Amino acid sequence: MSSAADRPVYRTRPLPVGDLNGEYLLAPSLLDVTRQELIRFALSGIRDGGHEGLVFWGGWESGEGTVLTTVIRPEVDHSYGRVRVSARGYGVAARRARAMGILLIAQVHSHPGDDARHSDGDDEMVGLPTEGMLSVVVPNFGIGLSQPTDAAVHQFQDGRWVLCSQESVARQVVSAPSLLETRP
Repeated sequence: MSSAADRPVYRTRPLPVGDLNGEYLLAPSLLDVTRQELIRFALSGIRDGGHEGLVFWGGWESGEGTVLTTVIRPEVDHSYGRVRVSARGYGVAARRARAMGILLIAQVHSHPGDDARHSDGDDEMVGLPTEGMLSVVVPNFGIGLSQPTDAAVHQFQDGRWVLCSQESVARQVVSAPSLLETRP
């Protein structure tokens, strides 16, 4: 990602920057499925220049950390430059996740350009943020998402959204291997 100084800012309020709290393990296909779904949203609005998309990441939390296993695609209202999930859409997604024994842990949405920081509107987009919740913003409609540091990870900390440093994301968000070789 380019440096913050190179990108436009769609904020009127300061965006605090800090470290990601907690440790996260991603299922092997989570980023691939997320990229595919965000690109599907973009292509659905190709005549408009592409649409922003939104998915949730579901999983579970333990004393050891958070495991993210599932991409959940809610019903959303979307167009170029905006995406919204209704309270009803959020409720349906939460009930389906709960029926599978998982929780909604993160909201992931795309931006059309390379600025993946929260806009003022993004701060308000999550209806009921909870302490430690993640809001992941993927630039360029999700194209190129292959590792956690390809996105901007925000975490709700002390009643506000904090942009997590790339270093802390690289250190604390890891993908589970598809194959773990144990032979010498």
